[in-house]
Amino acid sequence: MPASPTTAAREPEGDSPSSADLALADRLRRRAPGAAEELLERHLDPLYAFVHFRVGGDRHRAEDLVQETFLTALERIAGYDARASLHAWLCGIARNKLRSERRRARPRSLEDALEAADPEIDLILSEVARTPLPDAVLERRETRELVGATLSSLPLAYRESLLAKYVDGLSVAEIAARSAKSEKAAESTLTRARVAFARVFELLAKKRGGVA
Repeated sequence: MPASPTTAAREPEGDSPSSADLALADRLRRRAPGAAEELLERHLDPLYAFVHFRVGGDRHRAEDLVQETFLTALERIAGYDARASLHAWLCGIARNKLRSERRRARPRSLEDALEAADPEIDLILSEVARTPLPDAVLERRETRELVGATLSSLPLAYRESLLAKYVDGLSVAEIAARSAKSEKAAESTLTRARVAFARVFELLAKKRGGVA
C-alpha cells in the first residue's frame, strides 16, 4: 500500500508477498495460460469486500471498479515489484481509482470515513501493538457494517485468521492446520489481527462520528 516514508516503518505481518504470489506474478508477466483466471479466482472475493464498503455498499459500482482494477493489474503486472502481496497491490490500484473518480456530492458516511482513515490505517498496520480485542465486538449487530469495513481494510492473512476464529469457530490448532502454520505462528497472527482490528475499528468509528 502506498505510504510516506515517515508513516510506513515496515510492511505489516501477513501483507508480504507469498511464494504463490511471486509464482503467479511471474506467470502473469509471461502471459501463461490460466494465470489471469487464477488471479481472478484467488483475489476476486477479498478485493470485492475491500471495494464494497468504500463505495457505500453500491453493488454495481463495486463490480465495475473491481473489473477495472483487474484489467489495470493485468496491464501493469510488469510493474509489480513484490514489496507487498498481490492482494495489497490490487487494493492499492482500487484505492487510486476510487480517489480519481470521487463524486462531487458528499460521499456516504462510511465511505468518507474509510477515505479519511486510509493513511492512518496504513500506520496502524505498520505499528501493531499487543492489546486484546473484546470478543463480543465481532458479534454486535448494530456495528456489522463497520465490522465489515474494518475487516476489508486488514491484510488478507489477518482477515482470514479472524474469520476462521470468530465466524467459523475454529481453535488455534485448527487454524494452524488450515493455514499450514505452526500453532505458535497461528496464535501470533491471530493476536496481531485482533490488535489491528481493534485499532482500525476504533479509528473508523471515531471518524464516522461514533456508532450507536
